[in-house]
Amino acid sequence: MRSSVGLLLERGSSSQIGALNAPAPSAPHATQAPHAAQGPPAAQAPPAGEEIALQQCYSRVLHPSRQNGAKWFDHDTPISTCVRKVIEGSFKGPWYSWSKVPLFYKEAWYSTFKTRYEWDPAIEHLVKTNFDKLAASRLRGMVSLAKSRGRTPEAIQKSGKARASRMSDRYGLGVYRHRAGSRSYLKVQDGLVANNEDASYIAVMKKTHQKPDSTYVDERARIIAEKYEELVQEYLSQLESSNSNGELLTIDALTLEEKNEIYVKIAGISKQGRVFGIGSIQSGAMSLGTSPDSSQAVEDAGTLTRRVEELESELKTSLDENVLFRKRFETMEQLVQSLSGQNINSSSGTSASTPP
Repeated sequence: MRSSVGLLLERGSSSQIGALNAPAPSAPHATQAPHAAQGPPAAQAPPAGEEIALQQCYSRVLHPSRQNGAKWFDHDTPISTCVRKVIEGSFKGPWYSWSKVPLFYKEAWYSTFKTRYEWDPAIEHLVKTNFDKLAASRLRGMVSLAKSRGRTPEAIQKSGKARASRMSDRYGLGVYRHRAGSRSYLKVQDGLVANNEDASYIAVMKKTHQKPDSTYVDERARIIAEKYEELVQEYLSQLESSNSNGELLTIDALTLEEKNEIYVKIAGISKQGRVFGIGSIQSGAMSLGTSPDSSQAVEDAGTLTRRVEELESELKTSLDENVLFRKRFETMEQLVQSLSGQNINSSSGTSASTPP
């Protein structure tokens, strides 16, 4: 690591300031050729080799601000790929989790990672923390992949259960679907921020679950979006009633924290501590005042109505079958009694006709 990393992050902005403060080109001499008097000569672009070298240098810099081409964990795939290759290059023992890896190899992997990227010494602890977290995640994924390749009966059974869970009907809401593809939800949020768009939870959920025609690919996403709009209107109405100016408020009047809090209140937090529709953006959801025990199950009223109707239909069918069974049972009893009476009469007639 070099102390010039901070200068690299500031070089982009300083170069622009230098361009603004540069003196204007002098006017052409009177004896110059006529075509030279048409305007000042064009500014020369920096050499291509220097530009490429600058881009390569920026691509090696780590900084959480990610300015001027700097990279950071969870936002840039090449860093994750680099960590995986570092682990694979020196994997010397049967370590199935990060806690089982000896400290010597953890430090060796981190030292190798230092040769691939550079950062300011002031954020050394932050880089080390994020490296350990990412390395633990990649190691867990590598072990899981190695197990799945074995295709043992236990692995096949576990895979079948996981697939059945993914393909579950979710109480009439259908199989879960989204439109994020291979992108993480964190990258989707980064794209919204880069375009100066709303980057709240509801915006990320709509971006990953809504089609271009504004329809939803997932039923639960549609339900949450509708209930979100209703709750936002109620919240804005309360703000307007308490506002003495009588000004009409829109959703733009809400802060990012208020939008996220409303979303978590509607979507709820599962027992595993996850919020529907925001994927990897789960870090701040638990601090918004909703606990897993008090999470709200969001279901469509139409879905609940259909379920009640189905239960009533099943109950009615069961009652009809019960009545039919009782009628059949009574008929059988009458038939048995009739046959018993005939047998008694025939036996008595036979005994009477027999001579002493």
